[in-house]
Amino acid sequence: MDAFFASVELLRYPQLKDLPVVIGGSRFTPQQEAALVQRWGSLAQMPLAAFERLGGYVGRGVITTATYAARQFGVGSAMGLMKAARLCPQAVLLPIDFARYRAYSQRFKEVIVALAPVLEDRGVDEVYIDFTHAEGGQEAGGQALAQRLQAAIFAATGLTCSIGVAPNKLLAKMASEFNKPRGIAIVWPHDLQEKIWPLPCRKINGIGPKAN
Repeated sequence: MDAFFASVELLRYPQLKDLPVVIGGSRFTPQQEAALVQRWGSLAQMPLAAFERLGGYVGRGVITTATYAARQFGVGSAMGLMKAARLCPQAVLLPIDFARYRAYSQRFKEVIVALAPVLEDRGVDEVYIDFTHAEGGQEAGGQALAQRLQAAIFAATGLTCSIGVAPNKLLAKMASEFNKPRGIAIVWPHDLQEKIWPLPCRKINGIGPKAN
């Protein structure tokens, strides 16, 4: 899913679309929601001036995720909020609402299973799907089914996703990052030398500063 937590929050706060938004720090509670609705009528009607800004944050919290507009400033997941505040102080800071994210996670996975029943759950915002025998899974190298999945997920949830199709899970995971957001990338065996081999090692899932 594309910037999953942040995208779910933008459904609740459409006035924040295209703005730098960071999710992290405290948790969002039903009491907070009730208070905000009582004050503004609905969360969608909250004025921009009413949102907390990242520049005023003090603490040891970390970013869970950020919108693509925030990522343009170098802000990213697992970064300390105070460091992010130096990079993008104007970003809106929203609390985490795991119950809401889990609900949307279940919804998008139900959509996938209806079209491609063989699914491996890899967390709240990511799955592996076996296209082998699914309807449309072999058309244009999987392009047809990937497009149907994107359209169905968006229709059911209002959320976008990026899909990588490849001969194995490692390559599919890498391909899913090629054209974000709302992208589809097909990697054929003959594409390895051109599309995969030139990539830095850190692009391989599981390899990074702690394992290299």
